[in-house]
Amino acid sequence: MNLRPKNPAHEIHSVKAKALSAAAELLVTHGVDDLNLRAIAEKAGIGIASIYHYFANKEELLLNLAVMGFGDLRRNIIRFQDKPEFPSRVAAGARAYFGFADARPALFSLMFSERLLARHETLRTAEHQTFLAYQAVIEADGRFPEAVQGRVAVALWALGRGIAAIISSQPDRTLPPELSAQIWSGAAYLINRSE
Repeated sequence: MNLRPKNPAHEIHSVKAKALSAAAELLVTHGVDDLNLRAIAEKAGIGIASIYHYFANKEELLLNLAVMGFGDLRRNIIRFQDKPEFPSRVAAGARAYFGFADARPALFSLMFSERLLARHETLRTAEHQTFLAYQAVIEADGRFPEAVQGRVAVALWALGRGIAAIISSQPDRTLPPELSAQIWSGAAYLINRSE
């Protein structure tokens, strides 16, 4: 007699993780509009029924992917603070934030999707938790007076949201090289300028 549960937690996690990993890979090449659950299932090596078992529809899968992206970004922001190669905590936090946008533009754009954010409190909460980690970096930096730290954090966060909007407006969901160079060098100048 087999007393093993039908879907042990590690198998559920594995199926969901495979689906989200495949979706992240396909997002880069297909974009949100052309991404479909059948292609995700095929790429993940799982059945389409498994996808529908864990995700009601494409939007729910994309929502989970965006929430996962914010989790990755939050961990990067926290981890980068202790790296000695950055001249300041603000530079470290900005490198985590803007580096994520540069390295994973399609996912970054999805995370800040106006449609998904407007429809899902879960995603707004994930963004807010990530913003709080970023704000903590600004507060720990020491270069900004306490009275302006919150405003600096919001302004830099808004810059990232603007970059996400620019990325999402590009046909291939990447920044053209010249525009990319201008954005990153301009952001670096603003961030590294002290007092």
